[in-house]
Amino acid sequence: NLGVGIAGALSVGALQGFTMQLINVRGEFQKTEIAFTTMLRSADKAKALMGQMVELAAKTPFGLQDVADGAKRLLAFQIPANQVVETLTRIGNVAAGLGVPMGQLIHVYGQVKAQGRLMTNDLYQFMNAGIPMTAELAKVMGVAENKVKDLITEGKVGFPQVQQVIQNLTNEGGMFFNLMEAQSASLSGKVANLGDSFDQMLNSLGQSNEGILYDGIEALTYMVENYETLIEILGVAVATYGAYKTALIANHYWSVLNQT
Repeated sequence: NLGVGIAGALSVGALQGFTMQLINVRGEFQKTEIAFTTMLRSADKAKALMGQMVELAAKTPFGLQDVADGAKRLLAFQIPANQVVETLTRIGNVAAGLGVPMGQLIHVYGQVKAQGRLMTNDLYQFMNAGIPMTAELAKVMGVAENKVKDLITEGKVGFPQVQQVIQNLTNEGGMFFNLMEAQSASLSGKVANLGDSFDQMLNSLGQSNEGILYDGIEALTYMVENYETLIEILGVAVATYGAYKTALIANHYWSVLNQT
């Protein structure tokens, strides 16, 4: 019924574009689900994390793909699966407040996690993004600000201290507390959430019609792989029925395959 409704409302070209968009969105969801399953070594855990990503994207100005990519990167940096959502939320709040890509902060944060300590270059990356890392580290470690760089050079500032800074900045009363949720209420945030909802609709449609989509793609693939045979058949058809009638027949079946 939905197919009939769409076909009646849209032109064949628009319907083909809608079908391709549906396939592309479902394909991206599949890739994310496969990545989560591989990294977590559990389909159930992957499904649960994917659900959390959908829920998180729905109340933030970031798109679902941004959130899911961030989760994959955190997992790759060995952030425990049960800490991924909280970490992503905190880093996302900082990114939303500073107007910088969330992936940029995740990369630096992950580097510090992998190294086990903060390097001078990491400090500058945090500061260039707008995070008052030196001042906040001084508070966490109970030292003067002018001593922080010396401690970093000596290798005495570890990942736990950086993690504590991010927590302090995003806890209630902190500089970036609950910023993503607040920004999601803005017009641009509403538009981003609308896009997420549309993608979820397409994913749901694609998931429930995977069999039909796979069959249609396989049929088109077969035609491409066997184009020489197809040309011979068309040549015989032209000789038998005439070019005009053959063109009508070919166009009819091509339209059917595209709509499928």
